[in-house]
Amino acid sequence: MGLPDPPGSPAALADVLDQLASAGFAAGTTVHLLDAATVDSGWQGADAAALTAEVATARTVAGELHGALATAATRLGDHRELWLTVLTRIADLRADQREQFARAGSRLAVLVGPAWDGGVPGPGQDEAADLSAAVAAADADRAAEHRALLDDLAADATAVAAVLAAVAAPLGGAAGLGDAAGVTAWLAGRMPGWGDGAFAALGREAAVDLLRPGTAQRLDAAAARWSGHASSPAFAAAVVARLGADGLRWLLTVLGEQDGSVDALADLLAGALGSVAGGAASGSPARRALGDLRLAPADPDGAVDVLAVGMGTVLSGLAGRGVSGASALAASWGRQFLAREAVQGAGAAARVGPPAADPVAAALTVLRHAGDRTAAGELLTDPASWTTLLSRPWPGGTEDLAAVVTLAAAGPGAATAAGAALQSLGRGLAPDSPDKVLVDQETLARIGAEVSGLVAGQVGVVLPVLEAAVRDGGPEGHLHASTDTALRGLVLLLAEEARSEPVVAAVHAALTAGDAPASSSAELVGATVAVQEHAQRLRYGLAYSQEHEAAVDRQLLWTLGVTVPSFFLRGPRGDPLSAGLDLAAIVVGADGEVRMGPDTGRVRTAEDAQRVADELLGEETLVPVAVAAAARTGFARVTAVLGSLGPPEPSLWDRLDDLRRAELPEPRPPR
Repeated sequence: MGLPDPPGSPAALADVLDQLASAGFAAGTTVHLLDAATVDSGWQGADAAALTAEVATARTVAGELHGALATAATRLGDHRELWLTVLTRIADLRADQREQFARAGSRLAVLVGPAWDGGVPGPGQDEAADLSAAVAAADADRAAEHRALLDDLAADATAVAAVLAAVAAPLGGAAGLGDAAGVTAWLAGRMPGWGDGAFAALGREAAVDLLRPGTAQRLDAAAARWSGHASSPAFAAAVVARLGADGLRWLLTVLGEQDGSVDALADLLAGALGSVAGGAASGSPARRALGDLRLAPADPDGAVDVLAVGMGTVLSGLAGRGVSGASALAASWGRQFLAREAVQGAGAAARVGPPAADPVAAALTVLRHAGDRTAAGELLTDPASWTTLLSRPWPGGTEDLAAVVTLAAAGPGAATAAGAALQSLGRGLAPDSPDKVLVDQETLARIGAEVSGLVAGQVGVVLPVLEAAVRDGGPEGHLHASTDTALRGLVLLLAEEARSEPVVAAVHAALTAGDAPASSSAELVGATVAVQEHAQRLRYGLAYSQEHEAAVDRQLLWTLGVTVPSFFLRGPRGDPLSAGLDLAAIVVGADGEVRMGPDTGRVRTAEDAQRVADELLGEETLVPVAVAAAARTGFARVTAVLGSLGPPEPSLWDRLDDLRRAELPEPRPPR
């Protein structure tokens, strides 16, 4: 039987040992040199302390590397010696085998050759059998020794691997293929002055790896190899810059399509993009790549919505992780989600379909967990964002939205957010406005307390609106469109008493504490009462309008299902069939009529405005008559600006149902 050499190459191992020896010598020399390195005793301050710390760190790292390299080299050297010993013994066994086979072959030829040639057993047959048995036994012994040699060498190799793993683990590796990146990362973390460049190189290598073609599973496996480095700002900046906007768009689209089956990719992108958003320098390649990643609001292509879902997946991975740039990324992407949703009329998740998750909800969750007041305010700076947030469905609840509004109320952008909220709330409320009222009253009710708190905390936004309404109001007055919208937004906010009280209290407190003349403050008190009065009427009007819409819907079904099909069967108005159908429509509430009780809400008048002004300002003025007159003036002017609410216009179905019989074609006589 053959006696092969053990697998592997002792020559290759010798090359490794040479490299380890060189590296160990370099590390030892570094330790020796750093032991002698000192900082000039005359150098004081932070720079001197930093240099001293860097020298000490470098000496420690070099010492750890030298110890690891020396241990590895010694153990590998012992293994190589054993390997050479095994090879020598196997060579001896093969030589013995060849020599024994040669001798036995010659002897067997003498013993049995002539006899076999003659076709009859020879006299040496028994001796030949004994010789063959001896050769077989010796060969079996050699095979057993060969197996033992290979087993000893394999066992020693396993022990060597354990030693190498033990010395490599503290250095960031595991003594396996591909662990060089881990050791590089360890060195970069221990030696920041050198580490940024090393991490940047790893980031560029990771980007190339991620962009290789292949399956989603291959991509996720590649991401898993690199995700441990995503916390390094240098790595994150390099990988994002190398990917560019196009590479990021592709990877995020994969996330949106795979719906959670590429978790490692989501984790890697979450860490890298969050780090870039929070720490990369403005104008850097990474920030430019992130900035160029935009959602086109008007693009009807569903691929854009898939991209938005992928972006939401990244944000979901950032929630609660404490990444510095998570909130900034959530605010930036959240504005893009809302802008596209406003144009498309539906959110990305609804357009992609189940089981896609809502990216807007993900952005709000990140902001809530981060507690970032600035980022929360940035999300709410645009009236259009408010409109979308207040008009969309919230099947998962509005807790995160309410929390973000509360954060914004305490942040530096609170005034802008409050003004944007009033602009959104007032949209479409003017009698001649071409806009529709998009705010969902149920959503507003669910976060009304938070919105009210936001506006109440920004009296500096509310007072200028009231001042403009008093100054430019009256029968002949004309408010600027944005001021009128904000005023009507304030009316809608105050339509519920619970939302009204904090805002009115804040306005009153500001007026009593201010330095303005009492008459001017009284005008604003009157204006506030006028807003409260109109808010009560608007509350009833909104309820009436909602009931009117429901009545029109019922009438629509009745008209299409009953009235229109019966046109050719009815006789003159008042005939039994017509009367019966009309009565039935009334009974089932399908006649288009709104059946609501009268408006029983509180009515506020100019006298109420005067009374409130006297209570707030009467003791501070020597001219109570002027205060009373100013309060009445403010009330009258704002009341004139707001106008009165009228009933909804008759619906098309009302007019269709009221057509005269003469306008309808005569029924054909039966044949």
